[in-house]
Amino acid sequence: MTVAGPSGRVKGMVQLSPARLWVLLASEADRAVVFRRGPSRWTRLYLWNTQTDHFTPGSWFRGQLYPWMSDLSPDGEHLLYMARNESPEQMSAAYRTFGTEVRSWTALSQPPSVRALGLWNASDGWSGGGVFDGNRKVTVNHARPEQQRLRPPGFEVLLAPPQPAKTLLTSLKRTGWRLTREPEGWGRSGEAQKRQLELRFSSPLYPYSAAYRWLGEPDIPEVQDATWADFDRRGELLLAGAGRLFRVRQGEVRELIDLNPDQPRRRERSP
Repeated sequence: MTVAGPSGRVKGMVQLSPARLWVLLASEADRAVVFRRGPSRWTRLYLWNTQTDHFTPGSWFRGQLYPWMSDLSPDGEHLLYMARNESPEQMSAAYRTFGTEVRSWTALSQPPSVRALGLWNASDGWSGGGVFDGNRKVTVNHARPEQQRLRPPGFEVLLAPPQPAKTLLTSLKRTGWRLTREPEGWGRSGEAQKRQLELRFSSPLYPYSAAYRWLGEPDIPEVQDATWADFDRRGELLLAGAGRLFRVRQGEVRELIDLNPDQPRRRERSP
């Protein structure tokens, strides 16, 4: 049986508008969070057990989630994410709850849910995102205390001036990537390497750009078509592309799951 690779290309079959995937790996546990975007106004989270390759579907979010401005705790139990939703429904609900305009925000949740345990208003256009400094300690890219609208119980929270690139760079370093060229500023390109993988990236917000190259032997051509690639804690290569997730074992690329058929129902709404 022929399985489509990360490009989605199979002879005689055309894949149109596949879901776009990005993955955050936990550094101290066999857990990961998959961001599945598509249709364009919808994103769904999945919890991925990278030891068993079991996927737990979670919340559909109507609006925009920013994976590169998001971070997963080392134990994989909590997610710090940045979101945006300017729909009249959401804006009205936020005003009733917080008494102010909230069109963009940073939130802390337990994946695969996006239900906020902590929330910071990022509607100023500069704030948003953050990083874990430990399993129960976060630094959020919010300089003003009044931006905190919901304090997460049991967490130490530090405020910092907005540093959009810091979130992605911290996540990469924590999971074993070595930065070979740091971005010189907002939206600039950078490069990183992990084992036989090379990553070239730019722009922490959407649309972000990531390109991978395999430096080892023998060649794994599927890497160049991947929208995300990394190694699990046992050193096996994981790939995402064309709405699918793959594992490379002993040189064979094996499809784990196809997330393209998963679509939001009309009645579903963001929490």
